[in-house]
Amino acid sequence: MSYKLIGTALALAIVSSSATADPAGKIGSVDPAVFATNPLSLSDELVAQPVLVPSSTPADYANILQGDLGAPVSLTAQLALPDMAAAPYAAIIIVPGSGGVGPHHIVQMKMLVENGFAVLVMDPFTARGISETISDQGRLPFSASAYDVLAATKFLRTREDIDPKRIGVLGSSRGGTGALMAASKPVSEAVLGEGAGIASVVAGYPWCGAQFKSGALADESQLLILQGDRDNWVSVQQCQAAAQAARLTGSNVAIHLFHKAYHAFDREDVSPRDIEAYTALSFPIIYLDDDGTFINWRTDEADPTIEGDFYSKYLVEGGFAQKGVTIGSAGDQAKEYREEVLDFFTATLSSPTPTESE
Repeated sequence: MSYKLIGTALALAIVSSSATADPAGKIGSVDPAVFATNPLSLSDELVAQPVLVPSSTPADYANILQGDLGAPVSLTAQLALPDMAAAPYAAIIIVPGSGGVGPHHIVQMKMLVENGFAVLVMDPFTARGISETISDQGRLPFSASAYDVLAATKFLRTREDIDPKRIGVLGSSRGGTGALMAASKPVSEAVLGEGAGIASVVAGYPWCGAQFKSGALADESQLLILQGDRDNWVSVQQCQAAAQAARLTGSNVAIHLFHKAYHAFDREDVSPRDIEAYTALSFPIIYLDDDGTFINWRTDEADPTIEGDFYSKYLVEGGFAQKGVTIGSAGDQAKEYREEVLDFFTATLSSPTPTESE
């Protein structure tokens, strides 16, 4: 049985994109070579250091659940520790979207470190020989993005200066999808174990087109989805459905919509603009059983005969794909995004883990 999907169909690798080498239209990014090797100065007092995060590249969610993780890879990352808090620190993993690490991720990192959190910013692409996935999401399965989040969690839990029970994730776009799926109960328990889920997750404008039908998050996880109501790259309604499904299982989930906000509305350096990227807003949600088997839309039952390329073909033949999306922020949207992120992590991660004597 083949499970080669969910980095494909709704990863929107429908065809090879004719977008330019810079499909985002000269939008600022962080030099990946410098990011991989040089300390990153956040202020006179705060300096992040380059680290390597061991990860793998599973082909799909079913592969993760079966322990078939694919080729190992050491991801480049930057880790900053606060100078105003005592170890062990609460920590936050920042996972970028399809454009890779950008200036806004460094701004978010600085804000969080200055407020007492250790912060790990990951580059999911460079070590895999990828520059971006805007023009072709099929360059990296979404399942690999989810596994990166879990691998980074495991990495931080090996450090004595990090509190293993106070780890959060801030993912945006593709990274938001990875964060959301890493918090799902089947995937979390397969990799981290029962009772060991990620404590706190913020998914910024994620793609929610693939979901576990059961809907539950890991018991320990709290999730906040931040989405723009004008997003025309990913479906707001799909994420509302995911949030409601999780809530019905008793999971702690909230979704906040930002008025007149497009995709990537946390990028203060980017005013709203159109870029060349594929979307399929009206494509039906792909559901998975808890063992990774696809749900047959016609019967609403798990169907082991369905292989991933079914959805890719269905998407193309059905004419669901459209090209051209809008990204960027206006007014105070990016500032308000950061404030909600900080408020959420402060509320969910700031209390130290009690010692046995307490």
